[in-house]
Amino acid sequence: MKKTKLLSKIIFVFALLILVSCDNEPVDATLASQLNNPTNTGGGNNNGGGTGGAAVFKADFGGQTWVATSATANIYNGQIELVGLKGAEGFGFSLTGTTAGTYNALNNTFAYAPNANDSYLGINPTSPTVSAGSLTITTIDTVNHTISGTFAFTGYWSDFSVTNISPIVFTNGVFTNIPYTSQNTVTDSFYAQVDGNEFVEDHIDVSDIISTGFPDSYSIAASKTNGDTIGIRISQALPVGTYQFTGPLALDLSASYLLGGVLYNSESGSLTITSKTATHMEGTFSIIVKNYTTNDTKTISNGAFSVDLP
Repeated sequence: MKKTKLLSKIIFVFALLILVSCDNEPVDATLASQLNNPTNTGGGNNNGGGTGGAAVFKADFGGQTWVATSATANIYNGQIELVGLKGAEGFGFSLTGTTAGTYNALNNTFAYAPNANDSYLGINPTSPTVSAGSLTITTIDTVNHTISGTFAFTGYWSDFSVTNISPIVFTNGVFTNIPYTSQNTVTDSFYAQVDGNEFVEDHIDVSDIISTGFPDSYSIAASKTNGDTIGIRISQALPVGTYQFTGPLALDLSASYLLGGVLYNSESGSLTITSKTATHMEGTFSIIVKNYTTNDTKTISNGAFSVDLP
């Protein structure tokens, strides 16, 4: 099935949280090497309105200030996607718009994942028609390609059948001078079956993953608008050939499947890279994925992809 390629990390955020399990470098070093825009000059500020200076992504909750060690954003096809990560923890936002302004949690996706297996969403299961928060884009700097703003929301446990886990209130959220990418639409293809049923994706996201302790990798994420996602991480160093999935933390190859907010990670299977150039890669795959909390498994079969590389 042909779908549009969106160079984005946000829908793949939960897969990243398991694939990138080790901490990044300290905040200052990461901001200097990953988040600073070298063309920026002048000073940013802490209210989401800066037009220059170091990138910052932070929020208050649980009596402490959480600060991301890496962050990125994408603007494409009528959407803004934003993610901030610190080791196996992160925030993700997907907004239906491409301009400065305020976006509520009712019509957009707000998410927080404290680790690779758990997640909180900006959806109140007892009042699903009431917004659980908002995010304001204060500045989109089209010269330096950075985005700034603020957010606050209440995150509810993603498994709505569980009622004994308290929500988390996130306040004073700030993202300043986060670098963004704006890509033209191109056409890639992805196909897979999950337990014998076709996984019909709405988007295909292809991006680079660079993290301490792991080889530089490509991520391929096929996702539905409801957030269900099949994600595959492939080391950029792998040539044409067949490779085995050996577990969720394998260095060269791993995968994940997000279903209704429940994360399954690769346990076994294989992937064959049938064609690879500097700009394009094709392959096939079959994977057994497992939720390591419930031990439930899913079979992803007849997988195939043909994607342009970032």
